[in-house]
Amino acid sequence: MKILAIDTSTDYLSLAVTDGGKILGRFHRRIGRNHSSMLIPMIDSLLKKARLKLKDIGGFVVSIGPGSFTGLRIGVATVKGLALATGKPIVAVPTLDAVARNAGRFKGAICPVLDARKNKLYACIYESDGKVIKRRSKYLLVSAQDLLEKIKRYDKIFFLGDGTALLGKKAGKADWYPRAEVAARLGLEDFKKRKFVKAEDLEPLYIYSKECDIIGK
Repeated sequence: MKILAIDTSTDYLSLAVTDGGKILGRFHRRIGRNHSSMLIPMIDSLLKKARLKLKDIGGFVVSIGPGSFTGLRIGVATVKGLALATGKPIVAVPTLDAVARNAGRFKGAICPVLDARKNKLYACIYESDGKVIKRRSKYLLVSAQDLLEKIKRYDKIFFLGDGTALLGKKAGKADWYPRAEVAARLGLEDFKKRKFVKAEDLEPLYIYSKECDIIGK
């Protein structure tokens, strides 16, 4: 099954076309805030390089966050439009799940941390035996102090993301950014289980706190 995967959750634009476990084409580049102008042209370019047309794609995977509000809205809106136009299914993948896979074969706790501004972090805790990664927490919006309290029971921790500085930690990998081919691989399992999201129900994964001005609480 050919999948088009899209990640617009950070200042990178990451796209991939896969067929099973094979990568037919990919694009992964820092573009700042230019997702709205570059996303559709780069999808078109990627499909052409893979010698495919949109009708050849069997389904779509989209990274739903948490992350950049604007980037996520652009990615989600684009996938909604493509799915409605083609009638093909959608699978949603949380961004932190994809980031955690950048820890490679590390054995221990893996903690992706993204800067959520206002001294808050988007984070999640995973455990890995070097082969299988399992999520052990909810997707969190927390202060650095609260996160350090949650992870103190772990002896070995691999931190990834632009929020590591707020923790006083060094990122375990410089290129931590979520990659579309990883999202495609994660999403493939949901395709097999037919765990689809309807286009009209697809929304970014926004995480709010009581201190977040957006919800006025």
